[in-house]
Amino acid sequence: MIDEKIGYAKILVKHLRYGPKARKDLEKEMIIHCGTSRKFENLMNWLTKQEIIIKMGPPKSRAHYRFNPEKVEFTNKGEALIKI
Repeated sequence: MIDEKIGYAKILVKHLRYGPKARKDLEKEMIIHCGTSRKFENLMNWLTKQEIIIKMGPPKSRAHYRFNPEKVEFTNKGEALIKI
């Protein structure tokens, strides 16, 4: 289960590599990989609780998300390394 989350998290973080994105944009891109909105919601909840991704505004706002540079690094090949 955790390996599946890490795999999806790496995909999502790659989309955030080039700049912050809105939740709806992330959802559109991740539905292709996850399959369902529920899986996406669970993934987003887990990533925000683990502080792997950070909302750039107050809670309940429509602010964009970005990855946490303290928890995420990228290799020269562009692969995401996530510290839990």
